[in-house]
Amino acid sequence: MPRKQITFIIIPPADGQVQEYKFASRLLWLGSLLLLGFVSALSYYALQFHTRVDQTLEIVALTEQNEQLVHSLDGTRRDLVHLEGQMDQLALQDQRLRDYHEMEPVRDEYGALGVGGNDDPEDLPMDYASLPARKRALLSDLSMRIDALKREALYQRGSFAALEDTFRNNEANLRFIPAIWPVDRNKAWKSSDFGKRTDPFTGRIAMHSGIDIAGRTGVEVRATADGQVAFAYLAKDLGNVVVINHNPEVIDENGNVTHRPGILRTEYGHLSKILVKKGDLVRRNQVVGLMGNTGRSTGPHLHYAVRYQDRRRGGTRGYINPLEYLLDNSNDDRASAFVASVEE
Repeated sequence: MPRKQITFIIIPPADGQVQEYKFASRLLWLGSLLLLGFVSALSYYALQFHTRVDQTLEIVALTEQNEQLVHSLDGTRRDLVHLEGQMDQLALQDQRLRDYHEMEPVRDEYGALGVGGNDDPEDLPMDYASLPARKRALLSDLSMRIDALKREALYQRGSFAALEDTFRNNEANLRFIPAIWPVDRNKAWKSSDFGKRTDPFTGRIAMHSGIDIAGRTGVEVRATADGQVAFAYLAKDLGNVVVINHNPEVIDENGNVTHRPGILRTEYGHLSKILVKKGDLVRRNQVVGLMGNTGRSTGPHLHYAVRYQDRRRGGTRGYINPLEYLLDNSNDDRASAFVASVEE
């Protein structure tokens, strides 16, 4: 039985020679299938190419978003470190004010606030569990630190409110806080800070227990708060020095005035002349001596220091930075008004 064939006849224009092509039907069907497969494969790979291009573009966009997110989280972490530092300073001021007013401390010996919290943060994103381990750790850390700052801020607001009430109830005691500069600021300038510095005599790093205020010999040195002179003598290192204990006054029902043990004392060293003696009661702004160059000194200046009377408190031997108490060193109008009100 003859095989089926399909004949193609091509008639060219202009009376050209007629061409005749014969193909077996099976071959034609096979060719059609191959052509269909080729077209299908080409369409599939074209679709996959465009899909991969779209996916690549999406991956690039997600990568950029991821980098921006990580950068933003790093910026947030830096901001948190700054805020935590500011909260630490507020906590330090809070504790010192509580010390002065003999209020109970609310922090342990390491300065930590005794509050509880959740083991796991509650404000994490819904897809937190699907994130990479590094991002989960970063987000968890940031969330817990933010939560701790929120609790700290709530506590600090309540604590300062309690301190404000205590200040109002003990307004007379404000005169015993060393809150002003010990010299006229138009006649002297700060020449050395509190803390570790290079000793001008030995060249070694040493602790400087106060601040140095340079000026001319004879500049008046004034008490920075009310108190009683504990010492007025010639010392080996500080030369002529005056030490004042700032012990608040207590007036009994009969009007008798006594002094209860205070918290702070101030020291005025390298004086050219001492104008008070041990046991004298002094008032804020009262002249207690004149600036000089006595003792271990490289030139006329005042060594001014503030320390706890209980040397176990504060930093090295109880000394603390005097600048933290100098309210007239602040640009805050409320601080200036406070100093002025205490002087009235």
